[in-house]
Amino acid sequence: MKLKYLFTGLISIILFSCEKTVNIKIPDSGRKLVVNSFFAEDSILKVNLSKSKYILDGESEFEPVKNAKIILYKNNIKIEELIDSLNGFYYGNYILKAGNKYKLEVSAKDFPTSEAESGLPLRTKIIELSGYQSMDEYGWPETAFNLTFKDDAETENYYFISVTERRYTKYNLSEGKDTVIIDDYELNVYSTDPNTFSDDWYLNKGVVLKDDLFNGKEYKLFFKAYRDFYDSNESTSVYYVKFSTISKEYYMYYISYAKHVNAQDEFFMEPVQVYTNIENGFGIFAGYSTDVDSVVLENNQSPL
Repeated sequence: MKLKYLFTGLISIILFSCEKTVNIKIPDSGRKLVVNSFFAEDSILKVNLSKSKYILDGESEFEPVKNAKIILYKNNIKIEELIDSLNGFYYGNYILKAGNKYKLEVSAKDFPTSEAESGLPLRTKIIELSGYQSMDEYGWPETAFNLTFKDDAETENYYFISVTERRYTKYNLSEGKDTVIIDDYELNVYSTDPNTFSDDWYLNKGVVLKDDLFNGKEYKLFFKAYRDFYDSNESTSVYYVKFSTISKEYYMYYISYAKHVNAQDEFFMEPVQVYTNIENGFGIFAGYSTDVDSVVLENNQSPL
């Protein structure tokens, strides 16, 4: 019995002796500018400017940076200085055109000057779009699409596809009178096509792909879309498919951000650094051009 107590005591001493409080000092390297702007053809430039945070700051929102000077260049020629709206957003007046390189030069008090550059790619047109209603393996409704386009052989191309459903639902709100309610839903999109990025289940707002395996060819992409809930009402929907030709910077940012979000919920995954093209800062400056087509479907329609 004494041996038993002695053994237990030794184990306790060993366990307690292994405990050690470690104070980790996380270096504070100061604050940098955070520059965020996704810009499209035939639109003005909008930039959100804030400052980065130290991990122990404890603040939930990023502090906007005011009174900064932001200059826009097109193909290295100065175009305009953006207007400060006093809440961290800056706006231009120049209408951006596809096929050009755009650059930002950002300067603000107490920060080093930041720069960023991205191309605004030419629009790729949708040749054909078709769709039909189907069910997934669990019996939940989903909408399948086939989208055909012609890739440009002269450039390295990247694409992003998203879907919005506009649903027209008929309700009998009063005796003898029907009322049509119109609702818009941003759908979750996925594809099993090997050219698409398939590790974006934590975002699911679009499908990205690049032209490595079909450069210069006409290509048909198959993908599916679904909502987070099931609506059993008989109705008609218009599905708006946005087919965007995106810059390489847009592509790199989206993939890295999806992996970053994924890694946050996986204990054994290493952290993923989100891509940035901001020199002396953080964030993203990236261009895209979009073609839109639509399909009208009855929500009880069977596959073709």
